Amino acid sequence: MASAFQEFSSTYEEFRKQFPRHPLNEELRSRISRGKFPDEQWLKIHTKKMKDLMAPVWLRGNSSL
Repeated sequence: MASAFQEFSSTYEEFRKQFPRHPLNEELRSRISRGKFPDEQWLKIHTKKMKDLMAPVWLRGNSSL
């Protein structure tokens, strides 16, 4: 689970820098601040969400199609 958490952490930091006022920031901050450690599935889902927002499908090139 350490790798999922590390990936989430680095993605979250990058996401916060690119989109400081995005509503997802508050949602993630709220979830993390409740004191309950998120499970691996939650980390993966939200990491994917942030990556999708930072690199929309039309900017990823033809390799993902």
